Amino acid sequence: IANLVVRRSLETPSNVSNSNTALANLRKVKIRHNPPSLISRDSMVKVYTDVRGNLGPPSVMIQTTPGEDWIKDRWQAASDMHGTAIPGVHWVVLEFSSVVSFASKVILDWEAAYARDYRIEVSMDKVDWKVLFDSHTDSKLRTIAESGQSPGVRTKTPLHILHTIMFPENEHKFKFLRVYIRKSAMGWGVSLWQLDVYGVMN
Repeated sequence: IANLVVRRSLETPSNVSNSNTALANLRKVKIRHNPPSLISRDSMVKVYTDVRGNLGPPSVMIQTTPGEDWIKDRWQAASDMHGTAIPGVHWVVLEFSSVVSFASKVILDWEAAYARDYRIEVSMDKVDWKVLFDSHTDSKLRTIAESGQSPGVRTKTPLHILHTIMFPENEHKFKFLRVYIRKSAMGWGVSLWQLDVYGVMN
């Protein structure tokens, strides 16, 4: 009986509260340590853009196997084959089938008609957007690599310009991810081969 009294006396509200907090934190750690995976190349993911453009439809940006056709397999915010830019800012939105716990990185596979000036934002409702990356202030999160040669161009012009943006591992739940493109780097209508998102789904 004495031992029972001692055990009960130790179970103060403070101890119980601390124990519950520790358990909750442990559960969060387990969830957060699920390895991120490629979640955007999925038939349940939808993609929208503000303009159709003159090349492939927006869906080419999330093909399960990225295409290599210079005309059919990239989206471009241009009005003709000269790459004449459609005026204004442009955006690409991905809608996921379920809530994403967090994104670990985004890879933008631009064609030579790329952008440096853009934001990556997330939202649960397409109304309130949280900025995960802004090129004006977060350039240290972005790495850039180039490969290939654009067809029919004599000067050195990369076929692919990869922007990889790594995010700090903190929770930012969302169902929608938006690339908000403020300005083209080359003056042509911006063009994307692929938009890959890595993260953890609920």
